[in-house]
Amino acid sequence: MITIIGTLVSQTLLKQDQVVSFEAPMQEFIDTLSRELDYNAYALRSLAQLFRSSESVEAHEFASYTNLVMSQFGNIVAMAYLAEPDNQTEQSLLQTYWQGASSVAGLSSYDLLEKADINKLYKRLSDTRRAVASPIFKLKSNDHYYTFVIQRVAEQQGFVGILIDAGFTLEQTLNNQINNGYSLFERESGLPILVFSKHNQMINGAEDVTSGDFVATLNFFNRQWLVSTYQNNLFHHKAAYSIIPIAAFTLSLLVVYLVVQAQRLRLANREKQTAFEDLQFAQQRLVENEKLSAMGGIVAGVAHEVNTPLGIGITSMSHLQEMMGDLRKDYDNGCLDAERFKEFMETGDEMVSLSLNNMHKASALVARFKKVDVISSDANLTPEPVVVADLVDSFIVRFYNEYPGSLVTINANIDKSAMVYTYPDVILDILNYLASNAVSHAFKPEQKHCEISITFPYTQGNTNTHLLLFKDNGTGVEKALLERIVDPFFTTCRGAGNAGLGLSVVYNLVKGKLNSDLNIFVDEGLALTFELHDLNK
Repeated sequence: MITIIGTLVSQTLLKQDQVVSFEAPMQEFIDTLSRELDYNAYALRSLAQLFRSSESVEAHEFASYTNLVMSQFGNIVAMAYLAEPDNQTEQSLLQTYWQGASSVAGLSSYDLLEKADINKLYKRLSDTRRAVASPIFKLKSNDHYYTFVIQRVAEQQGFVGILIDAGFTLEQTLNNQINNGYSLFERESGLPILVFSKHNQMINGAEDVTSGDFVATLNFFNRQWLVSTYQNNLFHHKAAYSIIPIAAFTLSLLVVYLVVQAQRLRLANREKQTAFEDLQFAQQRLVENEKLSAMGGIVAGVAHEVNTPLGIGITSMSHLQEMMGDLRKDYDNGCLDAERFKEFMETGDEMVSLSLNNMHKASALVARFKKVDVISSDANLTPEPVVVADLVDSFIVRFYNEYPGSLVTINANIDKSAMVYTYPDVILDILNYLASNAVSHAFKPEQKHCEISITFPYTQGNTNTHLLLFKDNGTGVEKALLERIVDPFFTTCRGAGNAGLGLSVVYNLVKGKLNSDLNIFVDEGLALTFELHDLNK
């Protein structure tokens, strides 16, 4: 009995002499913090999309949208729009719009921008469209640490920026029972420079990155942050037992040991449950933030596209109402003649016709916008066997019926035996949208040889794939626009009756219905590929 007890106690001392590592849970919190910082880029891009999608953004529209964004992103405390300098000799950006949260109320936007060295950031953006961030700075008026991020909207369209409370961002994630404080370093010229510390640990000598128990790197736009964290003492469980004589290894000691182990297990389970709940909350926030950033561009596009035909219709009806008032006065005064009445009829017909045309445009735009929601619609559809060659042939017949006399030639290179289980109506919709987009944008009026080619399967490199290739020999698209080409309401022919929904719908159909990825590249003209999976597998 004594031998058994001695063996158990020896194993117990060995296990207790090991330090309970907290690297795994801390790494999970660091990953959550990195995703939180990455989602600030979505907020910045959505603000830029607001200005790209509209010829002009009013002050109240800017305030309404930015307040909505800041209510969802707790670490974004201000958002701004800055105009280009008035002339080439002036090197300073012109503040146009500024919207701050309550946490920066009373702080001057000019002081904040000057502290962020906004003109230095502007010079770094002179030849790039990527966002750049300022070093972390602190104002004398409060204890917060800020960084300002700026991004160009487009050439000669100004800049958008967000002010981020760096300390608030870190504390929301790193304030937990596992962590007992942290220090933030920022890399400058290859060396880590201490920005601020949030701990009460005793440091012998100057504090550096290696002073903490866990070090992680955070990439924030073009800058690199280093976080050094300190482990909570609750997780330092080392053996503190003295050597106990073999004669004292009694049954009572074994009972005490078992009780201590049970308490440690309960503590570990409680800490693990708390950390898991924190991670679940962080994941829910990330999902909500992603939905909000996607909503920004769509809201701006809808407002811009619908406002134009409605505005023309209202203006026409207002003018017609004034003409009717003048006509009634002439009638009441007995001075209405045939010439005056004829002029009223002709102008009235034009106003009514103009209003009806624009109402039809608005109605058609809303109908097309409803097609953007293709992921959740037709949820009960089931895939069916489809001969790809027959499906493409039916599309070609439909195309020539819809565009009689078109100069566009469609060449199909399809394996006659190829068959997949998929949604045929979805593939027909995709091909129709792509063909319509090519007819509207790809070919110049003077181009004589206009060709669209459809290939399946498309061999990429030396690998046989199930890719479908849709390609035209038109003018192509600038490579800088390829990342934005599938954004809702993005079009290169604004004002020519194009709403910019075609490729956005294609992207949603490919991702949501065909469970594939849409790849867009320039090869002579514009080329797109997506994979036809067997959806019954």
